[in-house]
Amino acid sequence: MLQDIRDKSQGIVVKIIVGFIVVTFALFGVDALVQSFNSSDTVAEVDGVDITRTQMLQGAETQRRQLISMMGGQVNPALLEDNVLQRRALDELVQRVVLTNQAKSLGLGVSDAQVNAYLLQAEQFQTNGQFDENKYLNFIRSLGFTPLAFKERIKQDVLIQQSRNAIAGSEFVLPYQVNGVSKLQSQTRSYDYVTFSLADESEGTSVSDDELKAYYDENKDSFKTPEQVKLNYVVISSSDFYSKVSVSDAELQDAYQASISNLTQEERSASHILIDTSDRSDDEAEKRLAEVQAKLKSGESFADLAAEFSDDIGSKNDGGNLGYVEKGTIDPAFDDALFSMKKGEIKSVKTQFGYHLIELNDITKPDVPSFASKKAELEQALIEDKARDALLTAHEDITDLAYASDKLDAIAKEYNVDVLQSAYFSREGGTDDITSNASVIAAAFGPAVLEDGQNSSLIELNDDQVVVVHLNNLQPEAFQTYEETKEQVTSIVVQNKAVESLKTKAEQAKVSKTTSWKSVSEAKRGQDEVTSLAFSLPHPEAGQPVVEIKGLSNGDLALIRLNKVGSSDASLPDDQKLAYERYLNQTQASLSTQAQQDLLKNKAKIER
Repeated sequence: MLQDIRDKSQGIVVKIIVGFIVVTFALFGVDALVQSFNSSDTVAEVDGVDITRTQMLQGAETQRRQLISMMGGQVNPALLEDNVLQRRALDELVQRVVLTNQAKSLGLGVSDAQVNAYLLQAEQFQTNGQFDENKYLNFIRSLGFTPLAFKERIKQDVLIQQSRNAIAGSEFVLPYQVNGVSKLQSQTRSYDYVTFSLADESEGTSVSDDELKAYYDENKDSFKTPEQVKLNYVVISSSDFYSKVSVSDAELQDAYQASISNLTQEERSASHILIDTSDRSDDEAEKRLAEVQAKLKSGESFADLAAEFSDDIGSKNDGGNLGYVEKGTIDPAFDDALFSMKKGEIKSVKTQFGYHLIELNDITKPDVPSFASKKAELEQALIEDKARDALLTAHEDITDLAYASDKLDAIAKEYNVDVLQSAYFSREGGTDDITSNASVIAAAFGPAVLEDGQNSSLIELNDDQVVVVHLNNLQPEAFQTYEETKEQVTSIVVQNKAVESLKTKAEQAKVSKTTSWKSVSEAKRGQDEVTSLAFSLPHPEAGQPVVEIKGLSNGDLALIRLNKVGSSDASLPDDQKLAYERYLNQTQASLSTQAQQDLLKNKAKIER
């Protein structure tokens, strides 16, 4: 069917549709076009509000990108499957409509000015404390939003958050709750235990061929070779655009000026003698200053005079030393005087604090690299940035080429790259950077590639690389023979028999009078794994210990006899009490918010 559409894409009907799209773009922009399509394809209705397929698909794509951004190569490919993402996206959209309707019914609202202020102040969109439009546009583009759609999303987020904040702000914690948590945390347990080693038991366990064959026959479905795919793929990198971008001399000069502007400014080391005018008149201060200047001319040291005459208690005992300062960091009058002086010069100046006698001790200037020494580095950085932008601009063209053909040759030819081939790999992924990428795995086993034989959509590997994949070959799922699985079956059967044997020994040890127990007294919570298991047991009643068999993380078994549960009477430190209070408050706020959302959703009329 897809091929039929492609074959007929030159018809008059298609040209009319394309003309409509062009006119819509020109008059109203892409957002209007998306909205026009939204209204005709409803996938759910919540209290009379439609949720469109376009919204669901965009939500799924946003979730896909967020998962990849948060988890990188660690994301489970199963989470990136289209049906999973679309189901989660629809659930989220339903929830958002429910909460938005509630906020509007409460008379809440958000202005465009609030949204703009929020975006301008968001740290993730700032560079050196200023709003960076390029960073903002790149971010929303990475999520698949247009600027208008993103601002509407933020407006809805802020609106919804108002009611959530109201619920969270109404929560409070009582002293008895904090005390209850404190008592639980300070609880101690006294117990006896004995462990049984699975490794030791496995070494002494034997199995027959009949047992192995019987286990294989009963569990044959567990021994399958999963379906595997081999892919053809093309990788387009930002480096492929290096020869297509250029850097002008003006751009190099701008980059150079920007790089040296971040270097440390000139600094000056100074000492001063302050004649304060807060408790003396100007005439008195001037006479005192003249006295100091006369003593300087007679040969007395600046440091000694500062100790005797300066009213600056912070520096007088250090010879009036102010250390190194940058221009613009001190009083303007003092600043102007200091940065007009020559090294070793002494000058007087009046500021809002009084009269200063300033001595300039030293000048340090940053080591500014020459333009010639930085040119190659700056040129390469600019080329890399431009090539990265060129790759981003090419995303749409690459996507169109991937859709327009059932092969990768057109993309390879257009961008002068090779069509590469992967090794076979399963849904668990392969061993190289391409086949271990979660998005590539999800696409390879998605219906478009696996069932329809189409090219995948463009897949972003990172900021500098994208890939499009195509199915080369499929190896279906197949049963492994008994001979192929014998070693694996042996390991399973031996371990199963060993575990059953350990359970029998542990049950016998429960009632045996010769069991060699190890005793632990007043153990604290989280002390070790056995202690954690002891804290999972119920309290002893009527003086009778509680005895249970528990499994350890390494496969061993532990027989635990809980004898006593104790508590500490020590008073709780204030910082610990505050931590418990915050924890309880956050927990209650989260539970209350979720309960309110569930209530609203249950009351809403939802049709899917």
